[in-house]
Amino acid sequence: MFSSQVENESGERLGKGNIKYISGSYTLPISTKIDSLYRIRSWSATFTGKYSFFDDGRRVKQINPDDIVNAGVMLTHVRTIASRWNMVATTGVSLSAISDYIRMNSVALSAGVIFSYKVNNDLNVGAGVVVTTAYGEPLCIPVPFITWKREGKFLYELNMQGRPELKISTQLNPKVRLALSPFDAETFSAVIKTNGDNAVYMNNLFKATFGGSYHLAKKLSINADVGYIYYHKVKFVDRSFKSFWRNLFNSDGAYKYKPSFALTVGINYSL
Repeated sequence: MFSSQVENESGERLGKGNIKYISGSYTLPISTKIDSLYRIRSWSATFTGKYSFFDDGRRVKQINPDDIVNAGVMLTHVRTIASRWNMVATTGVSLSAISDYIRMNSVALSAGVIFSYKVNNDLNVGAGVVVTTAYGEPLCIPVPFITWKREGKFLYELNMQGRPELKISTQLNPKVRLALSPFDAETFSAVIKTNGDNAVYMNNLFKATFGGSYHLAKKLSINADVGYIYYHKVKFVDRSFKSFWRNLFNSDGAYKYKPSFALTVGINYSL
């Protein structure tokens, strides 16, 4: 993410900062069966990891840590419970920490369940709840669920399963696919120590991206995109149940990055 000016709540310029990160994920299928309704019943485990490091000016360095480690493993079970109803159940453990302050407080447990209704072949809607210890005390969070896909010359995909994503893509030829995403989210978080107490460092951004992928082989592709970051804020939140809800839609005390650009390059491989 290219360098951007950072301002405090009063609009005072604190200098510039940028973020570089490397991330990866792997989903391991554990079992897949066909049930009595001829639907898939599956178990899978997903492993994720992200290492981020910050290159900041002197005053911005007082806000951001030098680096952040985010990692997790999630077990997911999907099954049909009626002709149009599906259930997705998850449980997992995650780590959100700076590299020189990894404690048990940096580890969070989570579990959730979502029920979705198949409106038609393109649209699924539903809702559920997730319980997490990311804020110390067990926190119950309602979760909306929407997946929508419309295929044709262009493929339209809307995915709201925690992190919202919207993508429009087209296949130029058997090897090249282009994609536009007007809304994509990224989060960097860590449990930190401030004034002797634990707090949650939240670095959230929204960006629009345009890029493409190129298939080198049947199971191997490379991708790259350019993004425009139009919303980027940093905030420190007390690690408590009340603090989460109090700060959910409250930007008081937040530090704001000016709009900037980002470049992402990646590899996808199917085992």
